[in-house]
Amino acid sequence: MFKFNKSWLLVLIFLFTFTACKKDDNDNNSKDKTIVEVIDDIMGEWYLWNDDIPKLDVSNYSDFNTYFEDLLVPQDRWSFIANLDILLAYFSSGTYTGYGFDLKFEEGQDVPRVSLVYDESDLYTEGITRSWKLIEINDQATNQMTEDQIMQLLSNDNADLVFENNSGEQKTLSLSKKEMNQNTVIKRTMIPDQSKKVAYLVFDSFLDSSEAELNEAFEYFKTEGAEELVLDLRYNGGGSTDIANQLAALITGNTHQGEVFSKYIFNESKSSVNSSEPFSDQTSAYGFNRIFVITTSGTASASELVINSLKPYLGPENIILVGTKTHGKPVGMRVFEVPEFNLAVLPITFHVTDKDDQGDYFGGIPVDYEIEDDITHDWGDVDETNLKAALNYINNSTFPAVTARAKTGHKREFIRKGLDELISAF
Repeated sequence: MFKFNKSWLLVLIFLFTFTACKKDDNDNNSKDKTIVEVIDDIMGEWYLWNDDIPKLDVSNYSDFNTYFEDLLVPQDRWSFIANLDILLAYFSSGTYTGYGFDLKFEEGQDVPRVSLVYDESDLYTEGITRSWKLIEINDQATNQMTEDQIMQLLSNDNADLVFENNSGEQKTLSLSKKEMNQNTVIKRTMIPDQSKKVAYLVFDSFLDSSEAELNEAFEYFKTEGAEELVLDLRYNGGGSTDIANQLAALITGNTHQGEVFSKYIFNESKSSVNSSEPFSDQTSAYGFNRIFVITTSGTASASELVINSLKPYLGPENIILVGTKTHGKPVGMRVFEVPEFNLAVLPITFHVTDKDDQGDYFGGIPVDYEIEDDITHDWGDVDETNLKAALNYINNSTFPAVTARAKTGHKREFIRKGLDELISAF
């Protein structure tokens, strides 16, 4: 989680500008600093675990990434350094350059399936949706490739791709990467033919551009008279604390405006920066008495913040999790801008809790009903196992029996780091 200025980013981020020059206390002369020295200053002052970082000789390092990685404590899986321009573009408007889709593997299968498609993607225009298989890249069968080989081919600016749906229909697309904006509300709809009016929201990331998208979605739910909410955060790796606050307020209906939404705890030397954030006032707020949240290990940071911070208000029994346990990131980052090098340094700088100081979920938030991600169905399909389980509980006050296919197991995964992990799309 990050905060950028007004609290932009992956759940918590303040944007600080660090210059590569410093004042020499002895002779008032300006001394140019290397990026390694700038990183050393940032980490020593702001890193959440600054008392535990190793003592390294800066002069032994010419590569700043190596130095940064060597400073991180073992429990830190998240701190990273990114290109400043790319980072700012992504978090302000969801802008990135790519093909506009992502892939995941079904358990026990070697052919990846489309897991999501953005509205500005050529796949969206061609009617290729979540659940389609990607069977070929540049005339090479994907079931004969490693994950790294697939990622390498899709890192190129152009690709010839063959997709196949569940009925065997194939489509061949010759694609070129382009700059596009990720829509963060992937789907918002009412699920028909249920015992109650069920709203379904697939939310992919907490970006500045999400504000208008979420307001539109909840105005729609309000118009439709929604009684239950299924919030699908299965791939949402986080974003702005302001947007997390907005979503929580939209869910609770402004009934807790002004009360503590979350608390942010920094290292001992920065304890004066510790703060509490109240619920915001949202004109589109609707108000649900309980919510069903679909989660996976990709549900992280701001997503976990919303879940954890709502528990004292809705009650743990009214936040029902379906899927697999969340990622386990009750910490967040400040973004430190280093314009001389066009870099942003993003170290973990704080621990986040709910109003009662609860937030020790480094092992992930457990689910109430465990079931694997189902990428063989499109969003909102009532036969998709996670949504089906939530609907079964809404209609019958019980979850379905877990079938052999639905039990968790090992799946192949695409491994990304840093900003690539946040964007999580080809």
